[in-house]
Amino acid sequence: MKKRYETTDAATYGLLIERARWMRSNPTEAERVLWQYLSGEKLAGVHFRRQHPVLGYIPDFVSLRHRLIIEIDGGYHFEGEQPEKDAERTCYLNEEGYEILRFTNDEVIGNIDDVLEQITDAIKDRSLPPLGEGKPTPGEAQRSGSPLPSGGAGGGFRVGFGYDVHRLVEGRELWMGGILIPYEKGLLGHSDADVLIHAICDALLGAANMRDIGYHFPDTAAETDGMDSKIILAKTIELIAQKGYRFVNLDATICAERPKMNPHIPQMQQCLAAIIGTDPDNVSIKATTTERLGFTGREEGISAYAVVLIERD
Repeated sequence: MKKRYETTDAATYGLLIERARWMRSNPTEAERVLWQYLSGEKLAGVHFRRQHPVLGYIPDFVSLRHRLIIEIDGGYHFEGEQPEKDAERTCYLNEEGYEILRFTNDEVIGNIDDVLEQITDAIKDRSLPPLGEGKPTPGEAQRSGSPLPSGGAGGGFRVGFGYDVHRLVEGRELWMGGILIPYEKGLLGHSDADVLIHAICDALLGAANMRDIGYHFPDTAAETDGMDSKIILAKTIELIAQKGYRFVNLDATICAERPKMNPHIPQMQQCLAAIIGTDPDNVSIKATTTERLGFTGREEGISAYAVVLIERD
């Protein structure tokens, strides 16, 4: 089966993000009930996300670090071809290392204690070593000369920096921050060349000490040819989550002489926040020119800088 996240169709993936955003804004009664127990690490200290895209699908709830998905099946899941589709989806996600728990609306609303017990048991079965386990405390390290745990005591917060640049050429679409900007030129690259998202991904991977996007999404691979960079960002969020990190906030700057980026920034913030699974207030984007200096000033290309903060999940 072709991995759904390998799709290179930007419009299709954009619709997936919009669908996820709509689902978060219109939860079912059962989703509202269960989210009361899953939100804010209330259940076993595990961080769950609502309707966060995973490998081209939108599960109801997911812990990326534990690779645990929780689905609440309404009536249509038992009709027509849907059971077969659900089984295919479950098989594929299992192959990718995810466990899927399925509950009906009636089970969640009428027997929430049993549902929570099953979820807790699944978390225990997929439990990970406590972050920093076996490593010396700062005081012990000072006395013994051992190195401190990575990221300080308990891991804590980590900062990453990213930079990217692409050349402006005719005959290409201009994608920036996940949205299509009308312009006579676009950025040249193996993927859709979204320079802002690439800088953000490099910052995220750097903060988690996981190399860069070229390592994970090489520009020599056929599956990344023309890839929608929103997919790269979604996969990057999954990658850092598997190492125990989650996004806190970002501050980014786009350097471009033309077109003017400021009118599009609010839409970029909304788009990126939906992919990351955060509030748009945590996504700061600024735009500037280089006062006609350098390759940017000559309108030969566009660059972007990004700084991100992540923390242990």
